Amino acid sequence: MLDSPPALIPDFLQGGGEMSALIRSYEWSSTSIGPLSGWPQSLRTTVSIMLYSPVPMVLLWGADGVMIYNDAYTVFAAGRHPRLLGSRVLEGWPEVADFNANVMRVGLAGGTLSYRDQKLTLFR
Repeated sequence: MLDSPPALIPDFLQGGGEMSALIRSYEWSSTSIGPLSGWPQSLRTTVSIMLYSPVPMVLLWGADGVMIYNDAYTVFAAGRHPRLLGSRVLEGWPEVADFNANVMRVGLAGGTLSYRDQKLTLFR
């Protein structure tokens, strides 16, 4: 899908590097998010902003915490990239599933979290 004519690329995925191309070609209908054509404007806008950020960013969407991330996050994800794309966060990072379950629980309830010097051991 990297060679898709610009007219076929949704506006919110124009440009954006490697992850933009991977997001376009991913089979989103196999996730709780559903196909790109049905994504709500809030998700489209958030993904567009994230794709242009030089800071590593990951979005956990919906009750499943489906992961969408930017090019800078691929360095963080290391060997788990690209299989983290479209995965559920609790499955994508099982070694910190308890931590991420709390993040999801609080976030989905409308709360906020703040961590300072939070240590997590990830196997990248």
